[in-house]
Amino acid sequence: MLTSVFPPHVGGVESHVYELTKALIAAGHEVEVVAGSLEEADKPFGFPVHRPHFFRAQALYDWQLARWLKKLHQAKRFDVAHVHGLKPAVAVRNLGIPTIFTNHTSGFLKRLNKSAFSRARSLKRIVHFNEIIAPSEELCDATRALGYLGPVTYIPNAVDIEKFKPGASPLRAKWGIADDKPVIVMARRLHEKNGVRYFAEAVAKLKNEDVHIVVAGDGDERGNVERIIREAGMSERVTMLGSVNNNDMPDIYRACDISVLPSLMEATSITGLESMASGLVLVGTHVGGIPALIEEGKTGFLVPPRDPEAMAEKLIPLIRDKARCKQMGEAAREKAKTEFSWPVIAGQTADVYRKYMAGK
Repeated sequence: MLTSVFPPHVGGVESHVYELTKALIAAGHEVEVVAGSLEEADKPFGFPVHRPHFFRAQALYDWQLARWLKKLHQAKRFDVAHVHGLKPAVAVRNLGIPTIFTNHTSGFLKRLNKSAFSRARSLKRIVHFNEIIAPSEELCDATRALGYLGPVTYIPNAVDIEKFKPGASPLRAKWGIADDKPVIVMARRLHEKNGVRYFAEAVAKLKNEDVHIVVAGDGDERGNVERIIREAGMSERVTMLGSVNNNDMPDIYRACDISVLPSLMEATSITGLESMASGLVLVGTHVGGIPALIEEGKTGFLVPPRDPEAMAEKLIPLIRDKARCKQMGEAAREKAKTEFSWPVIAGQTADVYRKYMAGK
């Protein structure tokens, strides 16, 4: 595994590489991680983590990492290299083994709208890979549109179904919310691409409903979100938590009934997966990887992006029917277990590796 980002740094790619590595090892594979340099002492992970330190300039970094990887490969004799992120992508080109790349982010979608030079530069960093994995069909299409001609495979992100699961939470009492009151959560960075302003506008339409709202996240759209909620007279019924550590999220989800994903751009939503595993109903926009999470009317509902009216129309029946909400949340939990758990996703990833290891 090659990545420029890894724990203790926090983020979606960091978590993905760490959890995928653990799941592959649990399935009997031998995995070593090559990660970005770290100033402080590293903690033990239970598997080898290499942190070579190189110059930051990309051209020098590519050359130094390629030389370093060649020596490591000569000593270890790896079967396959799996790269996460563009920064270390070029360095595996001459290892002489199959190479896989996971395109994690919506940055590829943005590159399609840039200059031909920018697109060509991005393509140059990935063109040599045997296969590319992407966590949404939209990112698969973007990878092909960039000009990559090899196989592109959809494998979604995954969730730790033991960490995120239904159960009691102390937070309702802390927030002063009655046990029988429906609670809606939106857990995401408060940035424009996440559609948070449209969620706030949908909340404004719930003024006559007996419901509480929890917003977990911070960002440059926070002021707009708070303004819309304040102007609707809903401030007393909305708990703004600000930035939240992921280790605190299980209790937050357990205190809630419905999770909203108002994104304008999304791969496989980590928040969506965590919500499903926690037994929450999803109401999400029809963009990126969100439709893969939602079975309409069974585990949640899809709405058009930028449409607070449609969002409110789907939320109101759920607010008023707690029994249905609970039933749909249980179905969402089951879908998370059978389709998006780490053993399942690690197995699909290992199947990609095996295609290039025939005879080994």
